[in-house]
Amino acid sequence: MNMPWGLLHPGLQTVLDTALDPVVVMDTDGMVIGWNDYAEASFGWTGEEARGQKLSEMIIPHIHHEALEKGLTHYLATGEGPVLDRRIEINALHRSGAEIAVELSITASEQFGEKLFIGYIRDITERKAEAERQQRILQESEHRVKNMLTVVQAIALQTAANSPDMASFTDSFSGRLESLARAHQLLVGQVWQDVAISALVDRVLGAEVLAGRARFGGPELLLKAGQVLGLSMILHELYTNAIKYGALCSEEGQIEFDWDSDGRTITLVWRELGTPCEAPDAHSSGFGQRMIAMSVKSDLDGTIERDWRPDGLTATLSLPVAA
Repeated sequence: MNMPWGLLHPGLQTVLDTALDPVVVMDTDGMVIGWNDYAEASFGWTGEEARGQKLSEMIIPHIHHEALEKGLTHYLATGEGPVLDRRIEINALHRSGAEIAVELSITASEQFGEKLFIGYIRDITERKAEAERQQRILQESEHRVKNMLTVVQAIALQTAANSPDMASFTDSFSGRLESLARAHQLLVGQVWQDVAISALVDRVLGAEVLAGRARFGGPELLLKAGQVLGLSMILHELYTNAIKYGALCSEEGQIEFDWDSDGRTITLVWRELGTPCEAPDAHSSGFGQRMIAMSVKSDLDGTIERDWRPDGLTATLSLPVAA
């Protein structure tokens, strides 16, 4: 006979009360008989509401129902279960229907008077999001390393063509390389504090402003850490493409970058003024553009529109103001 709902063995109740993560107890029929406060906070069901319900119908996505039922039947018949006593990563359901990435470990126990299953659950949504972000940073860094020699070569050729002597060349070339290094440092480092847009843009375009090839401006707006990282990647990619293919491939080209906010949305406009060195279709795809799209969506929760004009690219980026 299964244990009455709400009447748990004192030792088992202690496990539920002292755990720092969601803990769920299920009987051999798959019914919830134990549900701690952390489970309530994570999944939206109170202990009173959860007890007596089938666990599979509460927090397990429908696609996994059959596997769970088969696994339970197999364990009761053989004493073996493919997911017992190991950690697995799976999506779980919140009461609202939203999916949550969790790490789940299930143990079978008879030490509390009867056979039952104890599930230890940890929300890993943030951990997975951070891992995906780090993977994207690594991919972007690899892309940037492959790209960097081409960019440096382009800067060197442009600077040499417009420098009257070696001293002028050294000053101009060093300044532009320093700007690239500062921007690249943002891409591969970790940013954990709010940063003003103006400070971020200066990292990317500062040397071009000094050289008279760029201008930027807008109200003093702060970005959150994820926004800083995403926008730094986007700006650096736009700047790199401008040097390789766009307005900055010649000394006459110019960059303008402006931003404003209506209190809910930040709008940023990147304008290239100068005849591109290549047709837009030649550099409108590839990893760099995919990286921009990923950063706009994942880091900024925003949108981007590109307008390839004869006199240069105009890109308009919109993102919500951070809470």
